[in-house]
Amino acid sequence: MSLAETIYTARFRSSETIERGRTQTLNCPVFRLGVLVAPSSGTITIYRADGTVVASAVPVTIASSIATYSISSGTTAGLSLEEGWLVEWALAMPDLVTHTFRTDAALVRRTLYPVITDADLQRRHSDLPALLATGVTSYQDYLDEAWATLTNRITAQGKRPYLIIQPSALREVHLMLTLHMVFLDYATSAGDSSRYQALADHYMRAYTEAWNGLRFFYDESDENKVDPTNKRGAAASVWTNGRGGYPMWRT
Repeated sequence: MSLAETIYTARFRSSETIERGRTQTLNCPVFRLGVLVAPSSGTITIYRADGTVVASAVPVTIASSIATYSISSGTTAGLSLEEGWLVEWALAMPDLVTHTFRTDAALVRRTLYPVITDADLQRRHSDLPALLATGVTSYQDYLDEAWATLTNRITAQGKRPYLIIQPSALREVHLMLTLHMVFLDYATSAGDSSRYQALADHYMRAYTEAWNGLRFFYDESDENKVDPTNKRGAAASVWTNGRGGYPMWRT
């Protein structure tokens, strides 16, 4: 990209997960100066891990200023589950340049979904609805941001979130991280900042403790089965042999 070209942001919050055999919509929201920017047109190309093409320069739809593409159930129904897919969005932007935004993807059996909502936050702090800004009715933005942070951290630790077959195990870490984000925001934008900062610090400690103790059923072989004798942890541990040798990693 030339230094003279406009630098846009393609807002991919995490790796794309495409469920095999289910029609679903992919999208590529693009921003500049904090504002959603609509492409005039574009195409999408989707590659499997071996480089074969699932969709080749297929025209996208621009809906509410966002490039979207519906991948049909029949396109993926007969394919093997795997990581290493690549999605390329070639979008004609207002600077009269076609920018290609790329993101990784995986063809999965099932997507992992969160298990908490506003009601769970309010069970910890019943006054939360009263603290919402005028016109705002939910803490969903915080819930979504905490979920993206959490699943990306799990991925960084070498686990694949879509193989976690016990979503309730993530309830505590998701809840604690969301409350940390809520009160950290209030500490910088609302009155009584010392109270909110203390709550933010409290929930960060609670999140760290919950993360370190996190264990879940993990479908390592991707067979859609729960093995009640085997749980995995999200956090990696470092074990040294005490003789100055190389460290041994265990997850």
